[in-house]
Amino acid sequence: MTRSLDLGGSERQVAEVAMSLDQRRFCPAVGCFDSRGIRADDLRRAGIAVVEFAVRSFKSPRTAIVAWRFMAWLRRHDIALVHPFDVPTVLFAVPLARMARVPTVLSSQRGHPLLFSTVEQRALMVVDRMADGVVVNSSYVRQAVENDFGLRPSRIHTCPNGLDPAIFHPPDGARHPAAGDGLVVGVVAALRPEKSIETLIEAFAGLRETSHSLVIVGDGPCKDALVALAARLGVLERTTFTATTIDVASWYRRIDVFVLPSVSESFSNSLMEAMASGCVVLASNVGGNPELVKHGENGMLFPAGDVAGLTSRLEAVLGDAALRSRLAAAGVRTIEEGYTRQRSAQRFGELYEQLLVDGG
Repeated sequence: MTRSLDLGGSERQVAEVAMSLDQRRFCPAVGCFDSRGIRADDLRRAGIAVVEFAVRSFKSPRTAIVAWRFMAWLRRHDIALVHPFDVPTVLFAVPLARMARVPTVLSSQRGHPLLFSTVEQRALMVVDRMADGVVVNSSYVRQAVENDFGLRPSRIHTCPNGLDPAIFHPPDGARHPAAGDGLVVGVVAALRPEKSIETLIEAFAGLRETSHSLVIVGDGPCKDALVALAARLGVLERTTFTATTIDVASWYRRIDVFVLPSVSESFSNSLMEAMASGCVVLASNVGGNPELVKHGENGMLFPAGDVAGLTSRLEAVLGDAALRSRLAAAGVRTIEEGYTRQRSAQRFGELYEQLLVDGG
C-alpha cells in the first residue's frame, strides 16, 4: 500500500516491487488512498490489481466507513500479507489488518523517524510494535529505527530500493549533452529545505569556469527563494528551473554531473537514477548516501552544507574527462549489479515467503 500512485519515491518502489514479484508465488494487489497517477497506469498495464480506499483525512467520520470496507476486502480476498510503504498507510493499514486477522502484517520506515511530526512518531512507535516486522530501505534507517524507536534488530528487515536500469541507461548508452562548450551540472529533487539546493547553487556560482550550466528539476516550497538566490549570485542566466516531469530519464541524460546536496537523506531514488543514467554523482555524506556512493570509486562525497567542499569536488570532475568517465561507468555498474528492481523484488519476495512460512 501507498498513499497515492503518482510521482514519488515510495510510489515508485511500491509499483516496482508489485510488478517484479514472482507471480508464480504471489498474487499482488496494490492498495492506495488515491488511485490516480502514472504508477497506477503502470500497474494496470502490468495486470496488477489497484484498489482505492479513499481516505482523505483521518479526522473525517467517513474514514471509519472506509476502514470497515478495507477490512471486509481483506477478508473477502483472503489476503495473507499486508505491507504499507509510507506513514499514512502504515497508520491506517497495520491496526486494521490486525483486526481483520491477516496472518502477516508489516510496517515500513523509509526515512529517519525524527523527520516525522511528534504525533506521527508516537503513533508509529505503537503501530510498529503491532506489526510482525518493520521494513527499512537502508542501514542508516535501520540504525535510526533501532536506536530511536527501540525496536529489536530481529524485527527490522532491510530491503534496499531498486529500479529498472534500462529506463535510465539504454543498452547503447545514449546521452544527450547540452549544446555549447560547457558541461551540465544538475539535480532532480523536491525543492524542500532538507534538500539544501542552495548549497548547490552557491557552489556552482563559485566555479572558475563560466561556460557550464545548471539544471534544477523539481517543485516545492523553496523554488522562489532558490530562483532569487541564483539571480543574486549572477548565475540565473545559466540556470534552468523546470518542473517535475514523468519523463525524468530524459533530464538525467542531459546532466553530466549530478549533485545531491541534502542535509538529510534516507536512500535516494534520484541518486540511484542518476547513477543508472551514467551521470557522475556528487552527494552529501549523510544518511544512506554513503551506502550508494563510495568516494573516489563510483562518485564523490562532500560534507553536507559545505559550499567550498562541493565547489572543490565540482572543479575536480568538471576539469577531468577521464575521471568523469571512470566514475560514471562505476556508478552504472553499482546499480546494475546491486540495485535493480529484480534484486529488490527478490529480497521482498524472500522476506514475504519467510514470514508467511514462519507464521509472521
